[in-house]
Amino acid sequence: LRAQSPQWADRLEQARTEQELRSLVCDLFNLSHALPIDKEYVSETNTLARRITRFIHENLHRGLTLKVLANFLGYSEKYCSDLFYRIMGESFSTYMKRHRVERAKSLLTTTAQTLTEVATAVGFSDQFAFSHFFKRATGHSPREIRSRQTHRQHRLTANAIPKAF
Repeated sequence: LRAQSPQWADRLEQARTEQELRSLVCDLFNLSHALPIDKEYVSETNTLARRITRFIHENLHRGLTLKVLANFLGYSEKYCSDLFYRIMGESFSTYMKRHRVERAKSLLTTTAQTLTEVATAVGFSDQFAFSHFFKRATGHSPREIRSRQTHRQHRLTANAIPKAF
């Protein structure tokens, strides 16, 4: 703090009561956005975000939990949860839900994998739990998503075929 803002360090040293200290700390945190950006911290944060993203992508099929991620990173679950939110901008559960839905939609619309295979690929042990999760998250069943995509492809194919005179 002294290196970044000597006047704040002096003010904190001069605080005599707990109330003065609390007030100064609150003022300091309210001004934290005005401090220069620590490029090393930003680089470390970006590296950690990439590690987390890669780990989740590579292990989505394993039914990841916050505990598994915390063990991978070497942190407690509570610290990992707070860190995840700070780095990724959303809670672990929200991120996982969104990531699973996106991956499932992609698999349903671009592959011929069965629902069981898609469920397994996004970390569910059975297609029924996956279907329930997917419908609650999107408002549509996995079969509806696949049917819509198949219907769109048939229309595109039909429109692309030149008509004979």
